[in-house]
Amino acid sequence: MLDIKCNITAKGTVYDIECRDANTGDSVFLSVSGKASGKGVNELANSFFLDTLFSSTGRFSFYGPPTDIKVKKSYMEGNTRIIELGFSILSQSTGTEIPRNAIIAATIPQGTDEAVMLVGSSTASRWKKGSEAVVRKTVDSFRAIPAPKSAMKVRAKVVDS
Repeated sequence: MLDIKCNITAKGTVYDIECRDANTGDSVFLSVSGKASGKGVNELANSFFLDTLFSSTGRFSFYGPPTDIKVKKSYMEGNTRIIELGFSILSQSTGTEIPRNAIIAATIPQGTDEAVMLVGSSTASRWKKGSEAVVRKTVDSFRAIPAPKSAMKVRAKVVDS
């Protein structure tokens, strides 16, 4: 059984929702892309998603840009784009490259123009030892729908008395 802790990060360089096993580094997190310019998730190039995740401010770029990024598969399952890939990141402590595998599930909820992505990954060695099945099961459960309309204001108005 995995001891996974889920957090909604309210501080630091990445504001996201993340579930991470502190002992192994296996993780799943949500990310939102830039504007899709009216295109459907099936019409976007793989680079549209990868540029968001691997940018200099992306989730995997804390100690330098990821290297050896290779898309293994890219396909549609219903309204969700699935991208399976491998890449390497730099280790903070040793400065060596650590190969990782990941699966991205991306969808553009109705009425929006950004892709919502669930990204699950683990080291390549753990991937082979069973984490692939856990990541795949988690990513397969992903759904993103728009929130219901509300009359609530985004920011409270300050009224002078």
